[in-house]
Amino acid sequence: MTIQYPKRNRKKQINRERLIESARVLFSIHGYQGTTLDDVATKAGLHVQTLYRHFKNKDDLAIEAAKFVIEQCRERFEAAPRDQSTFQIWRGFISRAVIGLAPLGWEHKRPQLHSASSMMNNNFLLIVYSGFEDILTEYLAMDFQLDPKHDQLPRLVASLLWSGNEAALKRCAGLDTGIDVLNDDEAVLAASLKVIDDVENIFKGYIKRPH
Repeated sequence: MTIQYPKRNRKKQINRERLIESARVLFSIHGYQGTTLDDVATKAGLHVQTLYRHFKNKDDLAIEAAKFVIEQCRERFEAAPRDQSTFQIWRGFISRAVIGLAPLGWEHKRPQLHSASSMMNNNFLLIVYSGFEDILTEYLAMDFQLDPKHDQLPRLVASLLWSGNEAALKRCAGLDTGIDVLNDDEAVLAASLKVIDDVENIFKGYIKRPH
């Protein structure tokens, strides 16, 4: 019996990781509202009752899936060369993310992008972006050599960077331009990176930390 417990615990951990990864993918493709717990369990190859042994409800699962995405972002920043600015690291992270999500398609977001808030009722995305903002604020504060406790600039710029993802997708969905290029992966990537470049051009003069 003593030998079985570690195996059992390992199986539980593997199932939990499969559920989190399935949730991350499905929330990214279909959105939070468009994904059910049955969908997540099915994609993970597990019964929904197994899911409930790990997560109390959909919000609980969304929090854990979002934590996984946020941790990936932090790992990217921590592994980046010291001579890279926050803008450069974020550009690389977003480039990789957009390229990775492109094959999944952006169709599910079109109705949301044309609504008053593209993040309304999307608990997963709200948590992810909040985590991104904290990481960006931390690293921008180092770049600008400012204390975010006393100066709001790092968080303001961080907000511009993460919200730029949604701004780029809104533009690709035809808002402002009237031309919908959401199905053009290269156009989505170009729009996403342009937002970062525009923000960097405005605020790069504030960078004081030597690289």
